[in-house]
Amino acid sequence: MNRASINYAVVRHLILKDWYLNRGVILGSIPIGLGALGLVLTGKPVTFILCIILLCMVIVGIGAQLAMVTTINERKEQTLAFVMSLPLSWREYTAAKILANLIIFLIVWLPLTAGALGLLLLPGATHGLLPFAAIMAAEMLLTNTLIVVAGIITESQAWTTAGIFCSSLGINVLGYVFAHVPGIATYMWGPRVHWTPAAWTILAGELLTVALLLAMTFYIQSRKTDFL
Repeated sequence: MNRASINYAVVRHLILKDWYLNRGVILGSIPIGLGALGLVLTGKPVTFILCIILLCMVIVGIGAQLAMVTTINERKEQTLAFVMSLPLSWREYTAAKILANLIIFLIVWLPLTAGALGLLLLPGATHGLLPFAAIMAAEMLLTNTLIVVAGIITESQAWTTAGIFCSSLGINVLGYVFAHVPGIATYMWGPRVHWTPAAWTILAGELLTVALLLAMTFYIQSRKTDFL
């Protein structure tokens, strides 16, 4: 079905359905993430790295939960056939899945990111960590997007699991690499915030990659001839 108009009512109901199925895990992950943010207040390198690791675990776990429940399980439990029997085009289905996953993820990501950056701006905090923290927050957004996109496009548990594994490994590897970029490492533990060209380039590259992944998802979905 390819209509020019969008059935916003159906898209909204699909988003609400996915929120209902994931609400427990999402709401439960917020206090865990906020607890991890408490480690930032110590200002010590080891505890900050531990905070980043814990937040990465929470974020990757959320991405895995969303991808499995909102895409893979629909095919495994044969509810996808019912969904596609609704007055729904591929564009609306894809938009509903992307919006549902992004909105649900942002419910956790936004307060945790704001909390981390806010703590680093407090008097006595290691202000130099702020650009690196922003970069890692964007990396977590990118990681979640990659996992969800893998689930939507492939609808395969094996490929989505591979995406989860690569994302969880990649976010740690990239975090180590970013922390050793000269334009970041030089000021990272200093008392002032330094937004260097290297930091801006990495941050912009992450956000651009998120946009490209979403655009690629719509393109690949438009080329599919069968969603069942």
